[in-house]
Amino acid sequence: EALRRSADIKPALLRAVSHDLRTPLTSVVAAGHALGSMSLAPDERSELSESVVSEATRLADLVDKLLDLSRLQAGAAPPRTDWVSVEELITAAAETGLREPLRYTLTVDPAVPEIRADAAQLERAVANLLENARRYSGGEPVHVHVRTARATGEGQAEQVLISVVDQGPGIPPAEQPRIFEPFYRVPARTADGHSAAPAPGIGSGLGLAIVKGFVEANGGTISVASLPGQGTSFTIALPIAEETSGEPADLTGEPADSGATR
Repeated sequence: EALRRSADIKPALLRAVSHDLRTPLTSVVAAGHALGSMSLAPDERSELSESVVSEATRLADLVDKLLDLSRLQAGAAPPRTDWVSVEELITAAAETGLREPLRYTLTVDPAVPEIRADAAQLERAVANLLENARRYSGGEPVHVHVRTARATGEGQAEQVLISVVDQGPGIPPAEQPRIFEPFYRVPARTADGHSAAPAPGIGSGLGLAIVKGFVEANGGTISVASLPGQGTSFTIALPIAEETSGEPADLTGEPADSGATR
């Protein structure tokens, strides 16, 4: 199974390198050459400079994701657990973990306790989910809901649920089983409903695979619910440690955010 997965990933990695790495590199090189021209007007020079920064940032983000995926697949990313405030984790992911500002609402149930997890890994996972939601939400706000629930199945332990909801085009049911595979991107749809190649710049196909890896490394699961034309909801379920099960996380002595728009 490991050999089969490796064989599947290698050609996908080559395709990603040939396009997703080459495209920003080409833009950076072209802008760099143009900046050497003495005939450039100040506004043209400023525009080229912004292009270099934007494409280099895009390139750095892709390299970070490749490194994250490599560590996860090699089993070299064991979580460093500590007590984590879920609300603070989400706020950090939205306000410092994204390349561009995000319009979002955050609703946190006051009864949500701290969890035992690796804050850096989960912040990375949530940031990838928020980035994915923004990409497909057409400028509409992204909604994040946090609550507790009792898990189904043996033991029925309590969990913290983090739902990230967008108002985008949705994911066809046939595509949903594959969206957490590395390098997989949901095909775009033509006007008559047929599949087309993914549009340029819609992502590397790594974000959701990294989300799944980091969430599962912290003992959680991730699921998706979506219908075409009705948006998509990704839900992370994380276990609540027995020591804190049923205890509210009142870190400030004030009520939790009940839905403020960021």
